[in-house]
Amino acid sequence: MNDLGFHIGLFLVAGTIIVIISCMFTEADDQAAIQSFPRRWITFFGGCALVTVLMLIAEHTFASIH
Repeated sequence: MNDLGFHIGLFLVAGTIIVIISCMFTEADDQAAIQSFPRRWITFFGGCALVTVLMLIAEHTFASIH
Protein backbone atom coordinates (compact mmCIF):
# COMPACT_ATOMS: atom_id res chain seq x y z
CA MET A 1 0.00 0.00 0.00
CA ASN A 2 1.36 3.38 -0.93
CA ASP A 3 1.61 6.07 1.73
CA LEU A 4 0.73 3.84 4.68
CA GLY A 5 1.54 6.59 7.16
CA PHE A 6 -0.75 9.03 5.36
CA HIS A 7 -3.64 6.55 5.41
CA ILE A 8 -3.10 5.77 9.09
CA GLY A 9 -3.10 9.51 9.82
CA LEU A 10 -6.36 9.98 7.94
CA PHE A 11 -7.87 7.07 9.88
CA LEU A 12 -6.74 8.61 13.17
CA VAL A 13 -8.29 11.97 12.25
CA ALA A 14 -11.59 10.43 11.08
CA GLY A 15 -11.75 8.10 14.10
CA THR A 16 -11.03 10.93 16.52
CA ILE A 17 -13.84 13.00 14.98
CA ILE A 18 -16.21 10.03 15.33
CA VAL A 19 -15.28 9.64 19.01
CA ILE A 20 -15.66 13.38 19.68
CA ILE A 21 -19.12 13.44 18.11
CA SER A 22 -20.21 10.34 20.02
CA CYS A 23 -19.00 11.91 23.29
CA MET A 24 -20.97 15.09 22.63
CA PHE A 25 -24.18 13.21 21.80
CA THR A 26 -24.02 10.73 24.69
CA GLU A 27 -23.23 13.10 27.55
CA ALA A 28 -25.62 15.91 28.48
CA ASP A 29 -22.89 17.89 30.25
CA ASP A 30 -19.94 19.19 28.23
CA GLN A 31 -17.51 18.63 31.10
CA ALA A 32 -18.57 14.98 31.40
CA ALA A 33 -18.15 14.58 27.63
CA ILE A 34 -14.63 16.01 27.77
CA GLN A 35 -13.72 13.74 30.69
CA SER A 36 -15.06 10.63 28.92
CA PHE A 37 -13.15 11.35 25.69
CA PRO A 38 -9.79 9.68 26.55
CA ARG A 39 -11.43 6.44 27.70
CA ARG A 40 -13.68 6.31 24.63
CA TRP A 41 -10.76 7.14 22.30
CA ILE A 42 -8.60 4.35 23.73
CA THR A 43 -11.52 1.90 23.60
CA PHE A 44 -12.31 2.77 19.97
CA PHE A 45 -8.76 2.49 18.68
CA GLY A 46 -8.02 -0.51 20.90
CA GLY A 47 -10.99 -2.27 19.35
CA CYS A 48 -9.80 -1.32 15.86
CA ALA A 49 -6.32 -2.64 16.66
CA LEU A 50 -7.79 -5.90 17.98
CA VAL A 51 -9.84 -6.39 14.80
CA THR A 52 -6.74 -5.67 12.71
CA VAL A 53 -4.66 -8.23 14.62
CA LEU A 54 -7.39 -10.86 14.30
CA MET A 55 -7.67 -10.22 10.56
CA LEU A 56 -3.90 -10.53 10.13
CA ILE A 57 -3.89 -13.80 12.09
CA ALA A 58 -6.75 -15.16 9.97
CA GLU A 59 -4.97 -14.07 6.80
CA HIS A 60 -1.74 -15.71 7.87
CA THR A 61 -3.52 -18.88 8.94
CA PHE A 62 -6.06 -19.40 6.17
CA ALA A 63 -4.93 -17.36 3.18
CA SER A 64 -1.21 -18.12 3.06
CA ILE A 65 -0.01 -19.89 -0.05
CA HIS A 66 3.04 -22.15 0.20
